[in-house]
Amino acid sequence: MGPPLLDDIWLRRGISLLWDAEALSSFCAARQVISVRSFLLLHEVGWPEADLPLVNEICLVVGGLESAIDSLPPEEAVLWLEKTIYPAIISYQENVAGGGTEASLVFWIADHKRIDYHTSDDTHYWHCGTEFKGQQIPLSRCLFNGAQDGLRRIVTNEKKAEQGIGLFHPRIS
Repeated sequence: MGPPLLDDIWLRRGISLLWDAEALSSFCAARQVISVRSFLLLHEVGWPEADLPLVNEICLVVGGLESAIDSLPPEEAVLWLEKTIYPAIISYQENVAGGGTEASLVFWIADHKRIDYHTSDDTHYWHCGTEFKGQQIPLSRCLFNGAQDGLRRIVTNEKKAEQGIGLFHPRIS
């Protein structure tokens, strides 16, 4: 993982996981957050510009990823992230974000305590819920296709420096 990210570039480009409600509310109203289902529907229809609910015309905020993950057995969740969500991220990056430099994609994660970083394999794991409690899935590997070495922890101030407020990747491939 790269050095902590101290600026707000993640609001303008790249792919992020955000879990700080204060940071989210500072740039986005709750009504501007779209569901994972809406995100996938936009992907299916080719990202029509008129239908993109971009915040400040440069940021798409998606909520509900953790609920979708929790509704599946861990093995199916991994496949769904790799075969459905990852291609949609790549498509957004290429078709809306100009390769990743002209717009950002932020996934809102409500419960950051379910994300655990393992230095041994440089991976952020998601602690599954419901009947699969106790199991984990390699979230950063699924979403960033093994490019987690480019991930940076988003930090806004010293108070939140240790846990950060999210994760940022400038461009995945």
